[in-house]
Amino acid sequence: MSPQLAPRRVADDVFEIAVSTPAEAQRLAHALRQQDLAEDIVAGLDSVSIRFDPTTLDAVTTGLHTVKVPVDESLQAGNIIEVGIEYGGEVGADLEQVCAHTGLSIADFIALHTEAIHTVEMIGFTPGFSYISGLPEGFEVPRLSHPRPRVPAGAVGISAAFTGIYALPGPGGWPLIGRTSEILFDPAKDEPFLLKPGQRVRFRAA
Repeated sequence: MSPQLAPRRVADDVFEIAVSTPAEAQRLAHALRQQDLAEDIVAGLDSVSIRFDPTTLDAVTTGLHTVKVPVDESLQAGNIIEVGIEYGGEVGADLEQVCAHTGLSIADFIALHTEAIHTVEMIGFTPGFSYISGLPEGFEVPRLSHPRPRVPAGAVGISAAFTGIYALPGPGGWPLIGRTSEILFDPAKDEPFLLKPGQRVRFRAA
């Protein structure tokens, strides 16, 4: 196991390993799942929790100290994926409200949003939904007081410190600023997710 990884037993049947980034957590969780030692493995923003059968403690401990975490070359510096966004429109109906909250014109908002380099922090709460950090200072916007019962796939919203992209249609409470035509989740592909934790993103006005 890499020397920087230090399993900490936080319960009789749970180990926790602190990591530096969400991308590292995802890679470590994937490597641990390949060993088939644990009953459940959960990757968080800065840690991985491993729930196991206490009767297999010795095997689990050995596995944790021998796991090899591969480097994901697609997440290395210089690899930036571009995501086009059609700002405003019917889907981005909250753009004017968001701009009023931030004190920016629509043109300035779009310019700042597209100039920044963003980072995918995690995937959830539905398959492919991307929590993407990197919003400029002052872009923190609260969630809607009344969530929408249905948001279309590809809708792009911002809330708190994140840009979020809805990969699938469903309910949502993020203020919407536009829509992307990118397919973020395709279960038929070997790599079903277009974006993954650690991936760097630049938005482009479509």
